Amino acid sequence: MDENRRGARRADAFRIGALLPGEGAAEIDCLVWDQSETGAQIEVEVAETVPDEFTLSMTAYAKPRRCKVAWRRGRKLGVNFVA
Repeated sequence: MDENRRGARRADAFRIGALLPGEGAAEIDCLVWDQSETGAQIEVEVAETVPDEFTLSMTAYAKPRRCKVAWRRGRKLGVNFVA
């Protein structure tokens, strides 16, 4: 049985987002599977292109969040929001 080590309960999000790696780097499209106040689970086409830190933009209405990758499993990544 898997142990839930998350600090906050995640809710289904299932929305399109974009990773903003930084200055001069191309935006990377993603699917946000779920999110909480402390992080999210995302999926990208090619996980190897995702840096360890980036800004995640989820909707036009939400403020972009700075993220740090917590885990990688194939195309899915778990990220923690950083202040």
